[in-house]
Amino acid sequence: MHTILRRYTRVAFAALFMMVGVSVFAFTFMPMSVSISPSGAQSVASFRLTNDSSQQIAISIKAMTRSIDENGNEINEPADKDFTIFPTRVVVQPNSFQNIKVQYKGTTKLTKEMAYRIIAEQVPIDFAQTQSSGVKVLFRYIAALYVAPPNVKEMVSVSKVEYGEQEGKHGFWVTVTNSGTRHALINDPVLKISGGSIGSVTLTGDQVIALQGQNLLPGNVRRFFIPYESASPNASYMGTLSATIE
Repeated sequence: MHTILRRYTRVAFAALFMMVGVSVFAFTFMPMSVSISPSGAQSVASFRLTNDSSQQIAISIKAMTRSIDENGNEINEPADKDFTIFPTRVVVQPNSFQNIKVQYKGTTKLTKEMAYRIIAEQVPIDFAQTQSSGVKVLFRYIAALYVAPPNVKEMVSVSKVEYGEQEGKHGFWVTVTNSGTRHALINDPVLKISGGSIGSVTLTGDQVIALQGQNLLPGNVRRFFIPYESASPNASYMGTLSATIE
């Protein structure tokens, strides 16, 4: 069954923490985003799992595929056949760390960048059997891993603009396509729309907040609603997008 993960507006917030009972982080998992090659010495990613707590914790590590649908929902499936992870399960002592090696073992004949998730999840094991509270705390980190052949490049463009409404607001449904071979993380977008009675308008900042921080994977087609009260249902529109791409 597909696992749907909530999309995040920036890579820095790709860590999802699931906790019960307390608000103190049990461990950290870094880096949160890394790119590796399909083969050779650069096909290995190194992560550091740090236990900052005063108790030992058990952690499991797994790899998942990553795709994003038109509405921004992320879909993940097991990617065990594409990676060797060492170790996959580990007990980390208090105030210590463990290095995790993740090596790509999939096909080396890639024509575009492949996106994955590396997930570090605390296993609910109660090491202190004598504890009276019985409170379990679970944490999960979700890191981004990209396997990229040489010379990949993003190519982001607006492929369609049409009138739309959402939650009682007039505006545009803007379809953005990444027809390139590398993911594109959009920052500081500037959207220009022309057509109908509006002539030509340039939308920035909060006007295009729906685009800010969005990650378009290679071949990804995404649809965003951009509020604009002067949009008309009886007009044809065109659009262009410029942005800082990470």
